[in-house]
Amino acid sequence: MLNALGIYECQSHNPQRNLPASEPKQNPEAEFAERFARVYQERFIKIHSGTSKRRTLFVREVPVSGNGIADLLVFSWSEMPAIEESAFPDLEELDPTIRAFEFKISDWRKGLMQAHRYKYFSHASILVLPSHKAKTVESQLDIFRKLQIGLWGFSPDAGTIICLYTPRPIQKQITRHTQKAIRLAAQVVGS
Repeated sequence: MLNALGIYECQSHNPQRNLPASEPKQNPEAEFAERFARVYQERFIKIHSGTSKRRTLFVREVPVSGNGIADLLVFSWSEMPAIEESAFPDLEELDPTIRAFEFKISDWRKGLMQAHRYKYFSHASILVLPSHKAKTVESQLDIFRKLQIGLWGFSPDAGTIICLYTPRPIQKQITRHTQKAIRLAAQVVGS
């Protein structure tokens, strides 16, 4: 059964696990991403008030072969009254809009490159930085517009999301990369 309130995490190979075992380290970027996902989930409809696709599925750490590991994928689709709540519908049939998010605490240029790769399988790709960092990067907004990569700021303490630039989702024919992302999300929900 679909946990509409949950944020799923893809249990894939994590490159950080290649390091020798020691005490678990705090990962500020992962904590930042988790907090953002919870706040964004609560405010999804308000942030995307113009969309008719209000049903959502949030999946973290999705590895799409050849395109990197997306920190967060958000699938959204229109309400379908004929679907039973007990069974998760086929995502491909729902024609979801896929938003891919990359989170960076400091290196926005690296984050921009990673977010750009996510455009191969998503309809919109967004880089999320801490709010104070996003304000300093705002002078580079032309680069984000040219590449059609969103730039958002997030303050975990205040729980605020600042949308400096949000590209419109570009609906494209489902590519093999998009299908791979959809299948990975469906596997996570189904397991």
